[in-house]
Amino acid sequence: MSSSEGKTSRVLARAAAVAAAAGLAVAGLAGPASADVTIQQYVALGDSFASGVGAGDYLADDGCYRSANAYPSQAATALGERLWFEACSGAKIEDVVANQLGHLYRVNTEHVTIGVGGNDAGFSSVLGACAGTDTALCQAAITNARSIITDSLPAELDDLYTMVENRAFSAEIVVVGNPRLFAETACAGALAITPEEQALLNDTADLLAETTAAVAADHGFDFADPRAAFDGHGVCSADPWILGYTGNLESFHPNAAGQDAYTDVVLPLLDY
Repeated sequence: MSSSEGKTSRVLARAAAVAAAAGLAVAGLAGPASADVTIQQYVALGDSFASGVGAGDYLADDGCYRSANAYPSQAATALGERLWFEACSGAKIEDVVANQLGHLYRVNTEHVTIGVGGNDAGFSSVLGACAGTDTALCQAAITNARSIITDSLPAELDDLYTMVENRAFSAEIVVVGNPRLFAETACAGALAITPEEQALLNDTADLLAETTAAVAADHGFDFADPRAAFDGHGVCSADPWILGYTGNLESFHPNAAGQDAYTDVVLPLLDY
C-alpha cells in the first residue's frame, strides 16, 4: 500500500466511524447515556521525548515524567480533544506494546502520535560512552547503535505501527522523530563530548530519523520531523532548546521551549 493509499483509506474509515458514532449517540437518547462514544480522543504514545522529560511541570509522580508543557498536552488543548497521555520516560517499543495501547479505539480515537525508537537504539548508553575522553569507546557505541537502527529497528517499528493501525484504523496517525542534539561545539554541558563526536551523534540521529520516516511512509503515516526546527538550538548553542548535562534524567532532553517547537511541527499534521 502506498502512503497516499493508506492515508485515503483512513480518511474513509474515519468518515464511516464518525457516522457510526453519530448513530450510536442518537440511539443512546432512548436508553442509558452513551454519547461519550463521540468524544474525540488523542492518544500519545512513546518515550521520554514524547512524555516531556526536561520540560518541567510534571503531571504525576509515576516515573513517566509526563509534562504539561509536552507537545501532546499542547496539541490536545489546541484540538479540543481528550488526551490519553501514555508516553513514558524510558519506554522502548516493547514497552509501548505492553503498556500504552489500551486506549486506542476504533470509533473515537481521532489522533495518535508515536515517538519511540531512541531507547531501542541505546542512545542513553551511547551518550554515556561518549561523555568522557575515550574516543574509541564512543565510536564503538555509535557503531553499535547504527547497526541496531539499520538491522532490527525497522521490523520492530513496523510491528508496532501495524498494531496501532489495527486498533485505531480510522485515526490520523503521526510518527514523531527526534532532533539532532548537539551544536557541534564545546561547552560544559556537553560533558567532554567533542565537536567531532557530536557530529557523529548527530549523523546517527539523522539515520534514526530517516529509518523511522521510511517505516512510517510504508504505513501511510505522516512523519513529524523536528530536525530543521531545532537547527541552531542544540546543546552548546546560544539558545539551546535541548538541555545539556543536568545531573539527572533530564539531561539531553528538550526543555519547555523545545517542546513548544515540537508542537509547532506536530500540530499541523494532526489534520482531519
